[in-house]
Amino acid sequence: VGGTHKVEAARALGADVVIDKSSEDLWKAAEAASPKGYEVVLDANGPSTLRDSYRHLASPGKLVIYGFHSMLPRTGGRPNYAKLAWDWMRTPRFDPLTLTNDNTSVLAFNLSYLFEQRFVLEDSMAKLLAWVEEGKLVSPQVTKFPLDSVAEAHKALESGTTVGKLVLVP
Repeated sequence: VGGTHKVEAARALGADVVIDKSSEDLWKAAEAASPKGYEVVLDANGPSTLRDSYRHLASPGKLVIYGFHSMLPRTGGRPNYAKLAWDWMRTPRFDPLTLTNDNTSVLAFNLSYLFEQRFVLEDSMAKLLAWVEEGKLVSPQVTKFPLDSVAEAHKALESGTTVGKLVLVP
C-alpha cells in the first residue's frame, strides 16, 4: 500500500502480508515475505517498479502489467514531457529468449480496449458479483461522489489518500 492509512483496509480484505511503501522498503519486505519469489506479480506502476517486479518472479512466474501510474503527474495538469520520455526509455523491454530461459512470462492489458468486447466484461463482472454475494470475495470500501463532482473525485484519487474504490453516481 502507498500509505499507513491503507494497511488496515488491506488486512480487513484478507491480505496475509501488507507492505507499506511509505514506511518500509518495498523490495526488501517483498523478499522477506517470499524469499523464493512470487508466482504472480501485478504491476500498475510502470517504469518505477517493472524491473524489480520481474526480478521477484519465481519460476514459472507471471508478471501482469495493467498500468503506468508512475508516468502520470500526481496532481493533474499537463504532463512533464521530459519525464515521460525518460520513463519511456527506462521501461524494460522483455526478450522472448530470456523469458523462455527464466521460465517466466509477461502479460499486459488495458481494459479500455475491451469496451468493444462487452460480453467479456459482462461475463467477468457477473462472476465477480456472484463471488461477492457468495462471500468468496469481499468488496473494498466504496466512496461515492455525485456525477457533477467528478473534478473533486479526481482530485481525491490523485491525492493518494483514498482507500478502496471511488464511484461516480448520478
